[in-house]
Amino acid sequence: MISKKGLYFGLCAAVIAILAIVYFRYDPSKYGLFPKCPFYTITGYNCPGCGSQRAIYNLLHGNIRQAARFNLLLVLSLPLLAVHFFYKIKSAIQQKDIRLKLLYNPLTPKIIFVVVVIFWIARNIPAAPFSYLAANH
Repeated sequence: MISKKGLYFGLCAAVIAILAIVYFRYDPSKYGLFPKCPFYTITGYNCPGCGSQRAIYNLLHGNIRQAARFNLLLVLSLPLLAVHFFYKIKSAIQQKDIRLKLLYNPLTPKIIFVVVVIFWIARNIPAAPFSYLAANH
């Protein structure tokens, strides 16, 4: 019998697979079916997520350098997210709580928040080297 966690992760994996197919097939910079950033639309400034859709498209096509140009923070965070997802799947399969202690440290969310805010501010500074962090809308 499949546990609720196993069903949840199976559903998440299916959604991720479908999204990967969509993002592989359709370039967000060419097709209007992808949502636009409301923060950028209203303010003209990049949010931490600006460029993520184009970065994902480029990652799925093996173009890591171009993906990093669209959203460096996303590209740098993917290995950590992959490790976290691996431990979640392993926990679901073995039906016991297996965690990477680094990710569950009480300081981790605070550090992530600070990194995201610093990235958000830095990518909106219109001078080199910070301008290289902009999503190039």
